[in-house]
Amino acid sequence: MAKKDNSHINYSEIYETEEFKSYKRKKYVFVFTVPILFLFYYLAFIMMSAYMKSLMTTIVFGNFTFGYLFGASYFVVVWILAFIYVGVAKKYDKEVEQIINKYGPEEKGA
Repeated sequence: MAKKDNSHINYSEIYETEEFKSYKRKKYVFVFTVPILFLFYYLAFIMMSAYMKSLMTTIVFGNFTFGYLFGASYFVVVWILAFIYVGVAKKYDKEVEQIINKYGPEEKGA
């Protein structure tokens, strides 16, 4: 696959388009929302450990308490968030490519 020549693309013009501004808004909402939600999830564990001891020490099965399972759920949540991020990032990459192709130079001689 031949590499595209992006040297003649006017990025400052693309930066001023409404499409790119809309893209940036959507991306920033996603990029900042996910860590904030995870922070609340993390803080919920701390708050529950401090103020809901009876729930956190409840035996769920065997010797596993709700607190252990909630703590272990962080590994699952982080992996889920990573897969979601990769999927959404691919979508954003395609959107940027479409914007660049729309406002980029016309290819000659093809």
